[in-house]
Amino acid sequence: MRLFWAINLPEEIKERLWRIQTLLQGAGADARWVEKENLHLTVQFLGEVEVSRIDALISAARKALLTQKAFPLQLGGLGVFPDPRRPRVLWAGVAGGGNELLEIYRLIGEAMEPLGFPLPERPFSPHLTLARIRSPRGVEKLMLRVQQLGDASTGLGTVPVSSVDLMQSELTRSGPIYTLLARISLESPLKV
Repeated sequence: MRLFWAINLPEEIKERLWRIQTLLQGAGADARWVEKENLHLTVQFLGEVEVSRIDALISAARKALLTQKAFPLQLGGLGVFPDPRRPRVLWAGVAGGGNELLEIYRLIGEAMEPLGFPLPERPFSPHLTLARIRSPRGVEKLMLRVQQLGDASTGLGTVPVSSVDLMQSELTRSGPIYTLLARISLESPLKV
Protein backbone atom coordinates (compact mmCIF):
# COMPACT_ATOMS: atom_id res chain seq x y z
CA MET A 1 0.00 0.00 0.00
CA ARG A 2 1.18 3.53 -0.80
CA LEU A 3 0.96 5.46 2.49
CA PHE A 4 1.53 8.90 3.97
CA TRP A 5 0.89 10.77 7.23
CA ALA A 6 -1.27 13.86 6.78
CA ILE A 7 -3.35 16.56 8.36
CA ASN A 8 -6.76 16.54 6.73
CA LEU A 9 -8.74 19.74 6.30
CA PRO A 10 -12.25 20.69 7.33
CA GLU A 11 -14.74 21.05 4.48
CA GLU A 12 -14.98 24.87 4.71
CA ILE A 13 -11.19 25.23 4.23
CA LYS A 14 -11.28 22.85 1.24
CA GLU A 15 -14.10 24.96 -0.20
CA ARG A 16 -12.10 28.18 0.21
CA LEU A 17 -9.01 26.64 -1.41
CA TRP A 18 -11.14 25.23 -4.22
CA ARG A 19 -12.48 28.72 -4.97
CA ILE A 20 -8.90 30.00 -5.28
CA GLN A 21 -8.01 27.05 -7.51
CA THR A 22 -10.99 27.91 -9.73
CA LEU A 23 -9.79 31.51 -10.10
CA LEU A 24 -6.29 30.32 -10.99
CA GLN A 25 -7.46 27.64 -13.42
CA GLY A 26 -8.77 30.40 -15.64
CA ALA A 27 -5.15 31.27 -16.51
CA GLY A 28 -5.09 28.18 -18.73
CA ALA A 29 -1.80 26.80 -17.40
CA ASP A 30 -0.88 23.22 -18.25
CA ALA A 31 -1.41 21.94 -14.70
CA ARG A 32 -2.98 19.00 -12.90
CA TRP A 33 -5.18 20.50 -10.17
CA VAL A 34 -5.62 18.66 -6.88
CA GLU A 35 -9.25 17.61 -6.46
CA LYS A 36 -11.08 19.45 -3.66
CA GLU A 37 -11.65 16.25 -1.65
CA ASN A 38 -7.91 15.41 -1.85
CA LEU A 39 -6.59 18.68 -0.41
CA HIS A 40 -4.45 17.93 2.65
CA LEU A 41 -1.14 18.79 4.30
CA THR A 42 1.41 15.98 4.04
CA VAL A 43 3.44 15.38 7.21
CA GLN A 44 5.51 12.45 5.87
CA PHE A 45 5.29 10.38 2.71
CA LEU A 46 6.13 6.73 3.40
CA GLY A 47 5.77 5.21 -0.07
CA GLU A 48 5.00 1.53 -0.63
CA VAL A 49 4.47 -0.30 2.67
CA GLU A 50 3.61 -3.94 3.34
CA VAL A 51 0.15 -4.32 4.91
CA SER A 52 1.66 -6.36 7.75
CA ARG A 53 3.63 -3.28 8.91
CA ILE A 54 0.68 -0.89 9.26
CA ASP A 55 -0.09 -1.73 12.91
CA ALA A 56 3.54 -1.02 13.87
CA LEU A 57 3.41 2.36 12.10
CA ILE A 58 0.22 3.34 13.90
CA SER A 59 1.54 2.17 17.26
CA ALA A 60 4.83 4.09 16.86
CA ALA A 61 3.05 7.29 15.80
CA ARG A 62 0.48 7.02 18.60
CA LYS A 63 3.30 6.69 21.15
CA ALA A 64 5.25 9.59 19.62
CA LEU A 65 2.23 11.93 19.66
CA LEU A 66 0.97 10.89 23.10
CA THR A 67 1.51 14.28 24.77
CA GLN A 68 0.97 16.52 21.73
CA LYS A 69 -1.84 19.00 22.08
CA ALA A 70 -4.30 20.07 19.39
CA PHE A 71 -3.49 23.46 17.88
CA PRO A 72 -4.77 25.98 15.31
CA LEU A 73 -2.94 26.16 12.00
CA GLN A 74 -3.42 29.33 9.96
CA LEU A 75 -3.19 28.98 6.20
CA GLY A 76 -2.13 31.89 4.05
CA GLY A 77 -0.23 32.92 0.98
CA LEU A 78 0.38 31.25 -2.36
CA GLY A 79 3.72 30.20 -3.80
CA VAL A 80 5.51 27.81 -6.10
CA PHE A 81 8.34 25.29 -5.95
CA PRO A 82 11.14 25.53 -6.94
CA ASP A 83 10.84 29.18 -8.07
CA PRO A 84 8.54 31.51 -10.10
CA ARG A 85 10.68 31.20 -13.24
CA ARG A 86 10.35 27.39 -13.34
CA PRO A 87 7.32 26.50 -11.21
CA ARG A 88 6.52 22.79 -10.81
CA VAL A 89 4.16 22.93 -7.81
CA LEU A 90 1.65 25.62 -6.87
CA TRP A 91 0.88 25.68 -3.14
CA ALA A 92 -0.96 27.42 -0.31
CA GLY A 93 1.25 28.15 2.67
CA VAL A 94 1.17 28.05 6.44
CA ALA A 95 1.01 31.48 8.08
CA GLY A 96 0.69 30.49 11.76
CA GLY A 97 1.04 27.38 13.92
CA GLY A 98 4.18 26.38 12.07
CA ASN A 99 6.18 25.59 15.22
CA GLU A 100 3.59 23.09 16.43
CA LEU A 101 3.42 21.58 12.95
CA LEU A 102 7.22 21.31 12.82
CA GLU A 103 7.12 19.42 16.12
CA ILE A 104 4.51 16.98 14.73
CA TYR A 105 6.74 16.48 11.67
CA ARG A 106 9.79 15.85 13.86
CA LEU A 107 8.00 13.38 16.14
CA ILE A 108 6.44 11.41 13.27
CA GLY A 109 9.79 11.32 11.45
CA GLU A 110 11.64 10.07 14.52
CA ALA A 111 8.95 7.44 15.13
CA MET A 112 9.09 6.17 11.53
CA GLU A 113 12.89 6.11 11.19
CA PRO A 114 13.49 2.92 13.27
CA LEU A 115 10.79 1.23 11.17
CA GLY A 116 12.83 1.76 8.00
CA PHE A 117 11.54 5.14 6.80
CA PRO A 118 14.47 7.57 6.73
CA LEU A 119 13.92 11.23 7.46
CA PRO A 120 13.55 13.26 4.25
CA GLU A 121 16.77 14.92 3.11
CA ARG A 122 15.09 18.24 2.33
CA PRO A 123 14.01 20.51 5.18
CA PHE A 124 10.29 20.42 5.96
CA SER A 125 8.42 23.10 4.04
CA PRO A 126 4.77 22.93 5.16
CA HIS A 127 2.36 23.56 2.30
CA LEU A 128 -0.84 22.34 0.65
CA THR A 129 -0.33 21.41 -2.98
CA LEU A 130 -2.97 23.05 -5.18
CA ALA A 131 -1.57 22.00 -8.58
CA ARG A 132 1.35 20.30 -10.29
CA ILE A 133 2.54 22.24 -13.31
CA ARG A 134 3.28 20.00 -16.30
CA SER A 135 4.80 22.40 -18.83
CA PRO A 136 5.62 26.11 -19.31
CA ARG A 137 2.37 26.67 -21.26
CA GLY A 138 0.31 29.37 -19.53
CA VAL A 139 2.72 29.69 -16.58
CA GLU A 140 3.30 33.41 -17.08
CA LYS A 141 -0.44 34.13 -16.93
CA LEU A 142 -0.81 31.82 -13.91
CA MET A 143 1.97 33.61 -12.00
CA LEU A 144 0.32 36.95 -12.83
CA ARG A 145 -2.98 35.69 -11.36
CA VAL A 146 -1.17 34.45 -8.23
CA GLN A 147 0.31 37.95 -7.82
CA GLN A 148 -3.04 39.62 -8.44
CA LEU A 149 -4.69 37.53 -5.71
CA GLY A 150 -2.13 38.98 -3.28
CA ASP A 151 -3.95 39.95 -0.09
CA ALA A 152 -6.93 37.72 -0.89
CA SER A 153 -4.66 34.73 -0.38
CA THR A 154 -3.10 35.83 2.92
CA GLY A 155 -5.94 34.67 5.19
CA LEU A 156 -7.08 31.31 3.86
CA GLY A 157 -8.53 30.16 7.17
CA THR A 158 -7.65 28.30 10.33
CA VAL A 159 -7.43 24.52 10.51
CA PRO A 160 -8.09 23.08 13.98
CA VAL A 161 -5.42 20.36 14.02
CA SER A 162 -6.78 17.69 16.35
CA SER A 163 -5.38 14.58 14.67
CA VAL A 164 -2.69 13.20 12.38
CA ASP A 165 -4.00 10.68 9.86
CA LEU A 166 -2.44 7.68 8.14
CA MET A 167 -3.67 7.77 4.54
CA GLN A 168 -3.56 5.31 1.68
CA SER A 169 -3.03 6.67 -1.83
CA GLU A 170 -4.25 4.62 -4.77
CA LEU A 171 -3.03 5.96 -8.09
CA THR A 172 -5.60 5.78 -10.89
CA ARG A 173 -5.79 7.22 -14.41
CA SER A 174 -8.19 9.91 -13.20
CA GLY A 175 -6.00 10.86 -10.24
CA PRO A 176 -5.23 9.54 -6.75
CA ILE A 177 -7.87 8.19 -4.40
CA TYR A 178 -7.10 8.79 -0.71
CA THR A 179 -8.46 6.55 2.04
CA LEU A 180 -8.17 7.16 5.78
CA LEU A 181 -6.57 4.13 7.47
CA ALA A 182 -5.99 5.46 11.00
CA ARG A 183 -6.54 8.67 12.94
CA ILE A 184 -4.28 9.57 15.85
CA SER A 185 -6.04 12.13 18.01
CA LEU A 186 -4.06 14.88 19.68
CA GLU A 187 -4.71 15.84 23.26
CA SER A 188 -7.26 18.62 23.69
CA PRO A 189 -5.66 21.78 25.07
CA LEU A 190 -6.61 22.60 28.65
CA LYS A 191 -9.36 25.19 28.90
CA VAL A 192 -8.84 27.79 31.60
